[in-house]
Amino acid sequence: MILRSLGNLFMALSAVMLALPIVVVCGAALNSGRSMFFPPRDPTLVRFHEFFVSEPVWVEALTNSMIIAFGSAALAVLIAWPVAYGLWARGDKASKFLAGLGSMPFALPPIVFGVGLGFLWTFLGVLGSIWAGVVSHAALFLALPIVTISIGLQSIEKSHLDAAATMGATRAVAFRTVILPQTIPYTVSGFFFALVLSFNEFIVMFFVSASSYSTVTLQIFNSLRNGYTPTMAVAAITFIFVSVVVFSAVARWGDLPRLMGAEPTKS
Repeated sequence: MILRSLGNLFMALSAVMLALPIVVVCGAALNSGRSMFFPPRDPTLVRFHEFFVSEPVWVEALTNSMIIAFGSAALAVLIAWPVAYGLWARGDKASKFLAGLGSMPFALPPIVFGVGLGFLWTFLGVLGSIWAGVVSHAALFLALPIVTISIGLQSIEKSHLDAAATMGATRAVAFRTVILPQTIPYTVSGFFFALVLSFNEFIVMFFVSASSYSTVTLQIFNSLRNGYTPTMAVAAITFIFVSVVVFSAVARWGDLPRLMGAEPTKS
C-alpha cells in the first residue's frame, strides 16, 4: 500500500513537472506586447493571428514546414513500402541491405547527416530548394515507416494468406484484399511519426535550406536574435498541438502497444 501510494505520488509529481512548462508557454503566448511575461500582461490572441495569418515571415515558415513535413512523410512511406515488403516476403541479403541502408540516416548524428547532405545538394546545384528539404527529411525519417510497416506485415496471419491462395487469389489479389487492409494502420502510423519529427526537426534543415527559406524551427532560431517573443511561444504551442493530435490518432486507430515493442497477447 505504501509503495503504491509513493508510486502514485511520483507519477503525479512527474505529470506536474511536465505540465508546468507547457502552462508557462501557453500563458506567455497571450502577452499583448513584444516581450514574454508570465502571468501574461494584457492577455490577447493577437499573437495567434500574427503567427497564422498576418505576419508574412511566420506564415511562410509555417507553410514551408507543412510542405516539407507532408511531402517528406509521404515520400518516406512510398519508399519504405517496397523495402519492408521485400524484407518480409523474401528476407534475402539484398532486402536486408536495403532496409539497413534506409535506416542508417536515422542512426547517424543529425549534424553529420546534415553536413553530408549540404555537400551533396551543393554538388548537384540544388542547395536551398524546397524539394531538397523534402528529400532530405524523407531519407532521414525513412526508418520509421520501414519499422511500422514491417511490424504490420509480420502481424498478418499466415492462415489468411493460405485461405486466399486456396480460393484462387493471385499474389496481386491477396496483396490488395488481405495484406494492404491489415497494414493500413501501420502505414498511417509510420506516415504520422515521420510527419511529426519532420515538423519539429531543425539541424538537418539548417544545412539543406542554406538560409534560402525558413521553416518554423528555423524561424524560431532566427527570431532569438531579437529576444524571446510571444509569437515564438505560439510556434511552440503549435508543435505541442500537432504532436498531441498525431500521437492521439496513432493511439486511437493504430496498434500503439505493438508499435512500442509489446508482444501481442495470445488467447
